[in-house]
Amino acid sequence: MVDECDVATGLVRQVIARGRAELVPFDVARGRRKLVRYLGADEGRWDERFVHYLYDDPAERGTVWLRLEPASLVVNDLSYAVAS
Repeated sequence: MVDECDVATGLVRQVIARGRAELVPFDVARGRRKLVRYLGADEGRWDERFVHYLYDDPAERGTVWLRLEPASLVVNDLSYAVAS
């Protein structure tokens, strides 16, 4: 499940995926591409915990990917109007 909730604006969205999943080894290059997409290319500006995902030993840290083959996806908009 992925949730987005902003109490200041009343925005609440939810995605629920169900299906068969497996754990696969962490791929550093792919992880970096995903982090660059959301955090920018300058690793010096990233929060330290994200840098650790890339450079710590994945076996020691327990970092893995979860690969999900969705059998169903449900999307809900649970947004509400914020009282003034």
